[in-house]
Amino acid sequence: MPQNDTIDPATETTYRRLHAALWLCSGVALGGLIVAGYPLLGVGAFAACAVGAFSVYRRYGDPLFDERDQRIQEAASERTITIFGLGSAVVFPTVTALWALDVIAWPLWLTPIAFFVAALSLLHGASLAYERRWA
Repeated sequence: MPQNDTIDPATETTYRRLHAALWLCSGVALGGLIVAGYPLLGVGAFAACAVGAFSVYRRYGDPLFDERDQRIQEAASERTITIFGLGSAVVFPTVTALWALDVIAWPLWLTPIAFFVAALSLLHGASLAYERRWA
């Protein structure tokens, strides 16, 4: 689609909604198919929806996201990291203490999540250090 000076708001809205819907479907399909016992189908559905979302983004000839979206993204990212950080600071030590006291068994599925949250926290800390030092 060639770039033009007039952007039809209805077209932009349609592309934005389709882009968001495909990403939403990718996550729902992945989670739903994993729960249903079909993890490889879940991965395939996720990949198909992700390719669709990228295609929609690339097909739209004008900027689909702009500085308004950047401000919204920054606020949402900040809130997400805060919630994950505070939640992790409560959940993982509590589960660890309960496990150590033999009150609960450490669920196997919690281990990769714990490592992911730790990696996310380390990445966030490194990003903060980078922004303060070099950006």
